[in-house]
Amino acid sequence: MTSRRFNALSSLNFWVREKKQSSAEVDYIWPFEGKLIPIEVKSGSEGKLKSLQLYMDAAPHNMALRFYAGGISITNAVTPNGKAFKLLNLPYYLVSQTEQYIKWLEEQS
Repeated sequence: MTSRRFNALSSLNFWVREKKQSSAEVDYIWPFEGKLIPIEVKSGSEGKLKSLQLYMDAAPHNMALRFYAGGISITNAVTPNGKAFKLLNLPYYLVSQTEQYIKWLEEQS
């Protein structure tokens, strides 16, 4: 278990889009079976997730994660441009189980 955590922490990635009108940032990107899964970390149970939605518009898949102060749930989300995706909401304490929950989310699709 310790080596898995070390590997995850040693290769953290994030996404930034910089434009003159607006910038966007996704907290973490998790490589999973050829996909780059966006992960947002929020301090509360609510949030607009604008940057995550921008990322999902360009992503060739339909999975995203959010760690927050709430319970486990899957939200059927839609970006402002109309792309549907599954948002897996997980409590903070499950961060060490990210890989397993991404596999579970993929099975739900």
